[in-house]
Amino acid sequence: MKTIRWLRLWSVAVGAMDSLTGAMLVLRPAAALDLLGVVPPPNESLVLVSWIGVFVTGVGLSYGMALGNPARGAAVWGITGMVRALVAAFLTIKILSGQLAPAWLTVALTDGIVAVVQFTALRTGCWKGGDK
Repeated sequence: MKTIRWLRLWSVAVGAMDSLTGAMLVLRPAAALDLLGVVPPPNESLVLVSWIGVFVTGVGLSYGMALGNPARGAAVWGITGMVRALVAAFLTIKILSGQLAPAWLTVALTDGIVAVVQFTALRTGCWKGGDK
């Protein structure tokens, strides 16, 4: 598969994953948390989960900007990789300290893996390679 095609496919897949997850967190926060195996907080706290969903949706939709040209793709992957690395670190610390349930490890691992893939691609210059 050509490199640029793979980069675009990854952007679409990961962007869709976040966009759909975020939308579900906004529209049906308790159901989204149930799917993750996380016990939802009390109803009055679900508005904060929905607020987080807005940010998750924003990260997901930002991948659409990566589809236009390689310079934007590299920027989007750098920024979203940083956000994902921070989320993975935060969740891992909170899980290990007992402040979050182990079910959150799925989110931490997913964000960590996506960050590593994106940082590796950036380091190897994939976005600069054009249509290889």
